[in-house]
Amino acid sequence: MMSPRTTSAWPYVAVFVVGALIGGVAMVEVVPANRLASAGAAPGTQQPGGTGPTGTGPTTTVAGPVGKHGKTTGGNGSTTPGQSGGQANAGGQAIPPAKAGLTCTLSGNGGATDKGVSANKIELATTVVQSGIGSAFLGEMRYAMDAVVQQINQAGGICGRQLHMTYKDDGWQATTGAQYLRDFVQSGVFAIPVGASSEGLQVVIKSGDLDNARMPVVGTDGLAIDQYARSNGSAQPWVWPIATSTASSARIMADEAYKRGARHFGIVFDNNYHFGREAASAYNAEVRRLTGKPVDGQNSNNSCNKAYCGIQAGQNSYSSQAATFYQAKPDFVALFLEPETALTWMQDPNTPAASDSKVAFGYAGAQPLFTYQFESQCGDKCDQMVTWTGFKPNVEQYTSDPGVRAYVNALRAVNPQADPYNQFSEGAYEGMQLLVTALQKVGPDLTRARLQAVLNAMTLKGGVTLQSSLSFTPLSRYANTTMQAFTMQYKGTPGGWRTGPMEQDSHAKLGAG
Repeated sequence: MMSPRTTSAWPYVAVFVVGALIGGVAMVEVVPANRLASAGAAPGTQQPGGTGPTGTGPTTTVAGPVGKHGKTTGGNGSTTPGQSGGQANAGGQAIPPAKAGLTCTLSGNGGATDKGVSANKIELATTVVQSGIGSAFLGEMRYAMDAVVQQINQAGGICGRQLHMTYKDDGWQATTGAQYLRDFVQSGVFAIPVGASSEGLQVVIKSGDLDNARMPVVGTDGLAIDQYARSNGSAQPWVWPIATSTASSARIMADEAYKRGARHFGIVFDNNYHFGREAASAYNAEVRRLTGKPVDGQNSNNSCNKAYCGIQAGQNSYSSQAATFYQAKPDFVALFLEPETALTWMQDPNTPAASDSKVAFGYAGAQPLFTYQFESQCGDKCDQMVTWTGFKPNVEQYTSDPGVRAYVNALRAVNPQADPYNQFSEGAYEGMQLLVTALQKVGPDLTRARLQAVLNAMTLKGGVTLQSSLSFTPLSRYANTTMQAFTMQYKGTPGGWRTGPMEQDSHAKLGAG
């Protein structure tokens, strides 16, 4: 069995204005074995996360009171402007201006300097997913964004300017999301933070709308390859992702399982969403590199054939596909599914449990499955399933990490019942930190061009990524290439996750995804 253990610590710094914080992240030594081993102390107390919708129209931060399951019990209102003040960094020290002579003062700032920027406000807008099938893992990202915005605004804003956020729920629909994003561009917002709904964002990236508008999209966690590189391999000039890409996670899963002895690889993926198809392509390529042959049944139509199974998300049953898939006898199975579809697949009678020896090297789930709700609803069938993430979750040794504690406290200040284990919410929090830190570095003379220049030379020490820092250059957007495995524990009740191996994708580079 694997016996991961702590070997070193890295420093972390929380970005928002709550004081200087330093954290550590455990490096894990991996001993090849049949399945991932449990390690570390018992996880922290679990709290159910809310998943209910909060409406489909535009809303502005900060959200009103939130009741059980994430449903709002009060209205959503604009942030109350705070008094203008000097800007400070996470340690309370004055932030260096972007160029000599520029400072934020108590009495003034740079005035109206660009589209969406006035003397006392910075207009930001993004699409979110608070309805539809994607809401199970993307629905609470806005609370994490609100948490950072609320703290910045309560501290006086950035050079006296308040952050003003507008959200529109697109239900994870590509056409709807693209239209909302184009509306944001036309309305003259300054930037798009996080881009919580990846489907619509991919449309406007591919169409060139963002490039033409010179619209910054900062801190994305959508995982799609288009957020990292153009089709010709060059870096996306106006998008800065903070998450490990889907392609990287697929390669990492295959590599780690191969080290343990897996040789007959299987994959089940959403065929109607980009992240599923991208994962299947990267996974198949990595399996071919490792074993000299593709995944059994791989096909260009991405249909369900033998151990290569593309399925339509949100169906009531996958019995026929599951029966065919497991007849191929895969000894390791990667799941690139959103939670609702994954639950239907795992609960099917034809699907062996994650602890069943029929799948000798187990199951690995992509980051969308790292939520309290999925673990608790999947139950016994998912006991010993492994989920992978590029962020430090609120479990085991990370519960005492200063960066993770700051994130959880900030999230609960906005919505006490939000799921702190949701890795997309954690990514939204880190993405907002990237944006506000860059805005602080730019200083009062705020323009999109200056923001781009700062971000292209940015190193973020946000506190919740497994890597101690994320660095961007004009030539690459692959800042985050490290992930860690966590094994679900379900013994009649949800028992959290146990720490597993940490892996880095050595193939994540410009043009490789």
